[in-house]
Amino acid sequence: MQRRTECALGVLGAAVGVVAVTAYLRRVEPWSRTWGATTEEIAAPLPIDELVVDGAPATTRAITVRAPIDDTWAWLVQIGQDRAGFYSYSRLENLIGAGMHNADSVHAEWQQRARGDTLWLADPARWGTRGRQVVALVDPPRALVMTSPDDFDRLERGERAHAAWGFFLVPIGDQSTRFIVRSSGGPVGAHVFDGVHFLMEQRMMRGLRDRAEGVTS
Repeated sequence: MQRRTECALGVLGAAVGVVAVTAYLRRVEPWSRTWGATTEEIAAPLPIDELVVDGAPATTRAITVRAPIDDTWAWLVQIGQDRAGFYSYSRLENLIGAGMHNADSVHAEWQQRARGDTLWLADPARWGTRGRQVVALVDPPRALVMTSPDDFDRLERGERAHAAWGFFLVPIGDQSTRFIVRSSGGPVGAHVFDGVHFLMEQRMMRGLRDRAEGVTS
């Protein structure tokens, strides 16, 4: 009797697992890959598309920031482990030794970015070059795109990158801004990566929005 019960519970557990995975793949994952973005924003070409190989999988997410584009850019341009952080879940990031500290103010000394600059994703003392990205495109106050060092070298040779991460600002009148983030190529499209990346990225987007809107001090 006990063996039958255990067997039945095992079958039930497996069935629940299949249902949960199916629901995630069919509903949650597609929603997370286009979180907050309109149909037009998802389909619209962005400068990142010209840098990455054709056919690369991509996610496009967006959020409205009730602040002028220049004010929003001031928060965006200073992202980076060695600058303002990424406005995301720093405790989670620091569990893997990212050495992240999120700023709650705009710093004048962090307002300049140029193509070829290093943008750190994690503490170089712990992660070395694995935590390094390179600014592939910067167009104040509208666009900031980064790639890996190897991909930046490809771009320098006139080739296309295998992957890139891009941030774009579109003004909505004088007092609001649309913040659009597109990730393209590389691990994008892998279920585990997409799930973790969505968790951190949506928090980053909301963290930037709250700071630009003056919700945090």
